[in-house]
Amino acid sequence: MKTVLITGASSGTGKAAVKYFQARGWNVAATMRKPEDEKELTSLNNVHCFKLDVENVNSIQDAIKDTIKQFGGIDVVVNNAG
Repeated sequence: MKTVLITGASSGTGKAAVKYFQARGWNVAATMRKPEDEKELTSLNNVHCFKLDVENVNSIQDAIKDTIKQFGGIDVVVNNAG
């Protein structure tokens, strides 16, 4: 199963992309500044929400590391944040 990491997944195009990939059988790393506030995406199979603030290098590195730990790798990045 392929894995996609999507930035800016808390709303709009990013959230729609999460649903699109998830519905097609992908693992989805849905990244956002406040994953603790997300309710809808956390209920979807094969979707995991990670904290990522594109202005914080450590946050980016942690999200990548956590995604690889959760899903085994990253095949595609959708850079939607901002």
